[in-house]
Order: sequence, then structure tokens, then C-alpha cells
Amino acid sequence: MTRSLNPPGETPDVGIPAALAAQMSIGEQNDWLRGFLKARPVSRRSALRGAVGALAGLGMVGGIGEVLAACGSPSTGGTVAGAPAPLALSGRHLSFGADPTRQMAIGGELTAKPGGQVLIDIGADANYGSTIVAEVRELISHVPQQDGSIRSADQFFVHGLADQLSAGQRYHYRFRLPGGGTSPDSVFSTAPTGRAPFTFTAFGDQGVNGPTTVIEAFTDDYYKPADSRRTPQPASSLVAMIAKRQPAFHLLAGDICYADPTGYGKPVKNTVPAPATSTGFDNFDPTTWTAYFHSIESTAATTPWMFATGNHDMEAVYDDNKVPGATHGYGGHAARLDLPKNGPSNCPSVYSFKYSNVGVVSLDGNDLSTEIPTNAGYSGGAQVSWARQTLSALRADPNIDFIVVFHHHCAYATSASHASDGGVRSLMSPLYDEFSVDLVVQGHNHQYERTNPIKAGSTGRAAPDGATVHPLTDGTTYICVGSGGRPRYTWQPGETDRFRGNTGPDSGTRVTSYVAQAGGVKQPEQVDWSQARYLDYAVLSVDVAPGQPGAESTMTVRAISDTGQEIDAVTLARTAGAGTPKPSAMGTWGSWGHTQSGLSVPA
Repeated sequence: MTRSLNPPGETPDVGIPAALAAQMSIGEQNDWLRGFLKARPVSRRSALRGAVGALAGLGMVGGIGEVLAACGSPSTGGTVAGAPAPLALSGRHLSFGADPTRQMAIGGELTAKPGGQVLIDIGADANYGSTIVAEVRELISHVPQQDGSIRSADQFFVHGLADQLSAGQRYHYRFRLPGGGTSPDSVFSTAPTGRAPFTFTAFGDQGVNGPTTVIEAFTDDYYKPADSRRTPQPASSLVAMIAKRQPAFHLLAGDICYADPTGYGKPVKNTVPAPATSTGFDNFDPTTWTAYFHSIESTAATTPWMFATGNHDMEAVYDDNKVPGATHGYGGHAARLDLPKNGPSNCPSVYSFKYSNVGVVSLDGNDLSTEIPTNAGYSGGAQVSWARQTLSALRADPNIDFIVVFHHHCAYATSASHASDGGVRSLMSPLYDEFSVDLVVQGHNHQYERTNPIKAGSTGRAAPDGATVHPLTDGTTYICVGSGGRPRYTWQPGETDRFRGNTGPDSGTRVTSYVAQAGGVKQPEQVDWSQARYLDYAVLSVDVAPGQPGAESTMTVRAISDTGQEIDAVTLARTAGAGTPKPSAMGTWGSWGHTQSGLSVPA
């Protein structure tokens, strides 16, 4: 599965010198890795053995049929001599296209390279009626290890874009090999037109809870200390909760599966020799994505999962991705994910979409962060410029009442681990004020925290549990929901939990926190905006109730613990249809209906 590069007794060449690595961008690291691997070639066959070995470590062993069964997606094709070939596919997941009323991107991972085409059947019922020829994307990843070996994997991701669908309709789909096996039938629904009520969910910092081989050996041990306070696998319980609720869509505010465990976008730990206490948290493991997609399939196969990128999603690895995509550690994302492509061309996780009376904007906090500057400024200002145009157009649209923005790093939070990021706050909060953004969903800090509405850096007014906020006059509500599965952080000294039924001794007092600035500087600040805090696992469940123009629309935001308890709630209210179109703003919206790349036919 890995290939040794050094003869016995020779000091391994294990990585970029630490002083050099600290100054390198991900693009420069990629160039270094390219040179490293050029001198130490790894055959494609070796890469394939690495991938198969990783699947075996996950319990996905034996022939293709057994692998498929282990992934929970049994083939309907036979496996006896002369029978049609089975379809070895797992981890089905959906995302909206640029226009959710008529587009749905359908994806999965093949456990073997197909011998021919892979098809996606789609229709109003299980008789289907239309067929998409799917695109198969091969991703070969090479990762140098501390001992001088190279860890490699060969993965195949399959995608199809269903276009020209009808709004507000339910569709069946399945993957199929011509004359061979199929995946199970599954369903999804397109976004409605008009003002229809709906629910969406959100969290960040999810990760994978898997067996104690391969996945944990390389990435997950650090994030799973013994913890008897709550359920032993919180990520699994939250996924089950989302599957049961069947929301219109789910937002994941970065740090998706932790295939890059360091969170700094560095290829190796760069210590020679590796310290005796090293536990391997320097090794990007591409097969973690296999386990991740399998872990969310129970909901992601029917509910679009919309991803933002966090610091653990910068993958400083050399890959032979044959799909054109952005650099800056996002090459693998181009193979694995299909997200709307209406954002800046070099920012793959920056996009927007509209659902009923809500506009949703995904931003890449890695481009904005001062705390973790590996990718800071990579867009050259294109992301902030695009965000201004997009927020302006959404706020001018009379059909959009609420604007929800989600990104990873926090503009406002009081965790002892990351707290607030000065770059995100200084670059984005003025725009949120200018265009009266209603809700900002954040991750990064592994806990739940809701602010009072904030305007120009100050609390508009107190909004305790159950309050109604009017964002137009009160300001923007920021919620950190990095409570999607990773073990919890801690609060600032003297700070306690403050949620329904547990107000804490610091209720109503100012909190001493900090803003993370460049160079590791923690700038102290006294805050009065930290309203609700919960140091455990939770998911947001947001109920949107559109009103008719001139009446009131509401968006009720609830925090639900992994045990199903509602721990906090706030209602955001606006006058429906109050947007006023502006010619200049509408002119920036010309790319809204553009179809993202992918193979599709009318369905």
C-alpha cells in the first residue's frame, strides 16, 4: 500500500524543511511534491493496490460484490458466470446545480474502474424514462510519508447533472451499467417556485467515525478521546437525525471529513526523525473520503448536501486529477464534488443558490483568514468582490426575503481554541451590515454559540432564547455550529454554557475573548454579543415560513442536540417582498442561470 524509498539504515528524505514549509503556499508545496515524486515514481498499479488496501482496512474486503455489500449499496446484477457485471458503487450524494428548481448533481464513488459507460436513470417514478451518461473522474493521489515511503490511492468518482427538471417535483434515480447491475432506487425533490415553506439543516466540523484501522490510524485518533458524556458516535447520530427530518437541503460549514488531519494545508509534519510521540497526524489520507461519503449516504442520497471548505479541507497533496479544477489544495474537490459553478472561477466552494424566498451564499474562509493564512488571499480579492455583487443582487430581489451566508472560520465566536477570525470579520462583516444579511452560519470552533444580532460590531439588542429578531433594524445573527461531530473545545476562562435551562453564572455579563490576527496575535476584546452557548453536539434546524408580499415572513432557527433536545431558538422576521430591484445590481446577476459543467440530458 505504501512504497519504501530508502535502503535500510539510510536517513529518510521525509519532507520540506520546516522553515521553508512555513513560507510556502499550497501551490508551491504542490510543485515541491511534484519534484519529490518525479524522482521516486509510483506506478498506477501501486496506487491501485493502495486504494484496495485502504478499503480492506475499512472492512470492504473480498470481490467487488462483497465490497459493495460492505458499503451498504447492494447491486441488483448477478455475480455468477455469464451474468451481468455488478455495479460497484457507494457513497451516493446530491447537490443542487446553479438553479435548484431545475438542476440536481448526482454523484457517487466507484470501487473499481468501470469497463464502459455508467448511466443514471431518472424519472417521475421507478420506471424512470430518461438517462444521463455519467462522467467518471479518476483521482490518483500520492502522499509522501515521514518514513520516506509514498502512500497512494486510485479512486473513481462518477457524476451526472440532471438538467431541465420541473420545479417542486419529486424524481427517482439510479446508477446503472449497460446490461449490468444497478444501484438502489432513490429519490430527490427540486426546489419549488414561489413562496413555499421548507426546512433546512446545518452544521460544521463533521469528520468520520470509523473502525480502528486505516482511517483512525492515519487521521482520527486525535479527534476521538474517551468521552462518556454523550453518545459514542455523535456524527452518526446527527446524520441519522438529518435523515429522519428530510430537510430541503443541508449546509456543511467546512471541515468536511478531515482527510487532512493537520488543518494547516501542509503535506508532512517535517520532523526528522519523527518523534517517538508522533501519532501520524501529518498524513493526508484520500481514502477517508470513501468512508465519509458512505457515512452520509443515508441522507445525502436524497437530500442535497451543500459544502463550504474549511482549514482541514486544504489538501496539500500531489494528485493526477484529470478533471480541470482549482489549485490551492482543492484539486481533489473537483473530482469528488459537484457544487454550483456561479462563483469566481478559481474558488470551487464559493457559490450561491436560491430556494423559495431564501438566498444562500457559500464562502471560502481559507481565502479570508488571518489565523490560518495558508490560503489567505488566494483569490486576489475576487471572492470579496463577487460576494458584494451577489449580496447586492439578492437583497434587491423582491422574491428573496432572507439571506443566509455560510463559511468555516468565525467572524464572531468566543471559543478558547479559535475564537473570532480578524480577517473574516474585517472583510465580510461590513458587507453583511451593508446588505442586511439575516443569518451567518459558521464552524471551526467545536461547539454551539449564537450571538445577539450584531450591527457595526455592536449588539443591536439582546435576543434571549425564544426571541424574535428583526434583522433590518437589529442586525445580523451569527451562529457557530461547529458541533457536527468532532470532540468539543472549551470556553474562555470564566465562561460557561448558556442555553435553555442552563443560564450559567456569567449570564448578562461581558465576556473576555479575542480576535485572531496575523502572526498568531490574539487581540483581546470585551464582548456582550455571546447570547447562547452549548458545549456539546448539535445541528441547526431552520424552518422558513414565507409570507405573501407585504405580510411577514419568518425564519425560525433551532439548535437540536444529538439527543434530540431543543436547546436554543430564535425567530428572524422580515416584511415579505420588500426588496427593490436596482438595474446596477441586477446586471451582476447575469450568470445565475448558467449550467455548471457536467454531462446531462433533459429528464
